[in-house]
Amino acid sequence: MTTLSHAAQHGLTRAVLRLHRVPLWVWAVLVAAGAGRLVWLHEFEHQPAPHSARCGGAEMLPCFAGMHYEGLELGAAELVAWLPCAIAACAGAVLIGRELEHGTATLAWTQSVSPTRWLATKLAVPAAALLGGTAALTLLFRWVWVSGPDNFTNRWNSEYLHAAGTVGPAYVLLALALGALAALLTRRALPATGLALVGIALAYHLGDRFRSSLWPASEVRGPWTSALNHVDQIEFGMILKSGAHASGLDCTDQARPGNLSTCLSHHGAVDFYAKIHPASHYWPIQLVETGIVLALTAAAVTAAFWALRRRLP
Repeated sequence: MTTLSHAAQHGLTRAVLRLHRVPLWVWAVLVAAGAGRLVWLHEFEHQPAPHSARCGGAEMLPCFAGMHYEGLELGAAELVAWLPCAIAACAGAVLIGRELEHGTATLAWTQSVSPTRWLATKLAVPAAALLGGTAALTLLFRWVWVSGPDNFTNRWNSEYLHAAGTVGPAYVLLALALGALAALLTRRALPATGLALVGIALAYHLGDRFRSSLWPASEVRGPWTSALNHVDQIEFGMILKSGAHASGLDCTDQARPGNLSTCLSHHGAVDFYAKIHPASHYWPIQLVETGIVLALTAAAVTAAFWALRRRLP
């Protein structure tokens, strides 16, 4: 009985690989193309320009080179952050929704394959392919990012957080689970695809909205300096004589120390403050958000199996 069970499982896995070989090959080609692009970006577009470079006079050329590299790097971050999630959402919706819509899933259930095993395999095979490809692109992008020049982009931007850490692959798994759940609820491929894309877009938005609150912020005092340009800026303002914090008050137009003191006195303040997430908070926030997204993925998968049982006679 155990031998037959393993044989059926392996046979189902091979059947899924054979049935969906075209999408798997397309994904493999996309991953290879993305990897090649990232290697090219590292090897041929590595033209460092300091963040303080000014576009003027003799420094015009290195400044433009740095801005050109920044644009290419940001474009790569956007692709690594968004494209795998969109593909995962569509894969979960189409691969399962199409079989439910055409009735081939019911046929498979009559061939000694239980509905639970069918769904588990339908999720496991694309999950392994999507996770492997996304992890490879994430590692390559991080390699390009860490070794590349530090130009004008704040690496706390959403695209960089998704493309250079553990959060990106977690959202890919969530997108796949949402696609499968939508397919089982609608039993049609096209509506399920739309629902899955809306769902993962909403998850992205909520992640960006609440990410800064996932870890206690640090407070620094004093005028804003260039060293704070690459931190996650949450809040800034002035500390009043009473000790209260007044956010939003600044002295942007007064750059010299004497003018800053005058500006503070004008507002009845004694110092500036800023609430930030420094570099040391990067990985704690990544890991906390990853855990939350994986928990949502587990909930979506559980709901998908519940929906499958509900539709059985």
